[in-house]
Amino acid sequence: MSKTPEESKAGPESNSSKDRPEILSIAQQAAFATDTIADPFTGSEPPRISNRILDYRRIQPWENYFLASAICSVAIAKGADEEALKTIGREKVNNGFHFFSAITGDMFTVLYATDKPSDSGFTNYFFMPQVVKKAYAAFGCDCIYLSNAQIQKDFRAAMNAIKASVDKGIPVLAWGMGNVTMGNGNHCDLMPEGCLIGGYDENDLLYVNIYPGPDRVTVDGDGYTAIANGLDATFGLFFVGDPIQRPDLDEIYRMAIDSIPYFMALPPADGYVFGQAAFEKWADILLDQSRFTDKTDEELGGICWDLHCSPYCNVCTSAAEIFVRAGAELYNIEPAKELLPLYGRFTQLRQEIWTPHGDFFPPMDKFRTREFRSSIAEILKQMGGVCSEIIKVFA
Repeated sequence: MSKTPEESKAGPESNSSKDRPEILSIAQQAAFATDTIADPFTGSEPPRISNRILDYRRIQPWENYFLASAICSVAIAKGADEEALKTIGREKVNNGFHFFSAITGDMFTVLYATDKPSDSGFTNYFFMPQVVKKAYAAFGCDCIYLSNAQIQKDFRAAMNAIKASVDKGIPVLAWGMGNVTMGNGNHCDLMPEGCLIGGYDENDLLYVNIYPGPDRVTVDGDGYTAIANGLDATFGLFFVGDPIQRPDLDEIYRMAIDSIPYFMALPPADGYVFGQAAFEKWADILLDQSRFTDKTDEELGGICWDLHCSPYCNVCTSAAEIFVRAGAELYNIEPAKELLPLYGRFTQLRQEIWTPHGDFFPPMDKFRTREFRSSIAEILKQMGGVCSEIIKVFA
């Protein structure tokens, strides 16, 4: 990739395809400009031996926007009104993380991959530090980003900064977490989801709030997984900085809506395709009879989740239509007015899938038949066409 970090800072604010930065691979993330941080305990009292934040907003299993969920938890720890964050425009949404999923672009990203579940929780590796910083600015705080290279350059200062933040009751957002032992005992290095460091112990043991579940990680009663040497592979850390002037809400909504074509037309990366290409790939997979023949119900259930229900959950948990409606009706944003009927069409089409499903997960006797999958594939192709129409609004 030829773009420098400085060029990439145009990021999702640019609608021109020639200016649009490519997604950074995991190995290239360290190329982003990184901040420095002074050791807060130099020449003063040392940190406690151990501490954990016990009263905090935990990431929940049903929240598939993991990075946005973690940002929301930091915002609430800094005093943001949790109930206010649950309101987009005049409407209530499931939780405050929807607000931040719009700012990061996660809300507007549709993706598909055939060799991994296409849940939006796995897209977090390509959200750039400057985007996370905008999310922190939305609740009135500067954001200090330390890349893994910077962490390793001054490990003690980074670790002590984590301890100082925890002692203030503010979790530290980690961009991926390394050296994780899964619930089944397997080792995972690296987990890409956004997660929260909310505690420490002697020997630099970290207590981390990661998307929970018995198949994923071992979690104690406080919602933490104990991880030793977790910073060895972590992509980077985000610390809450000094208070700054919070942007007006109309500016926040305008920024998020202007980013839509960037996230809707991301180029293929790491096995994922995006936007219209995602829906077309998804439909083609459902029509590939060889993937579904001679499978037990248990085998078919796993295939159904990986190839269909995971991306469908991504589509269903988006509050994009609600956010766009607020941009159009409350803040008079012109593109939002044109986008509103298109996102309304998205909502209608996803309901057309829900109706024969009866739930997120369809009955296996239905899913087994090519006729049922073909009917779903036709709806998915229509949703892909809507993606194309959304991009045209910004042409």
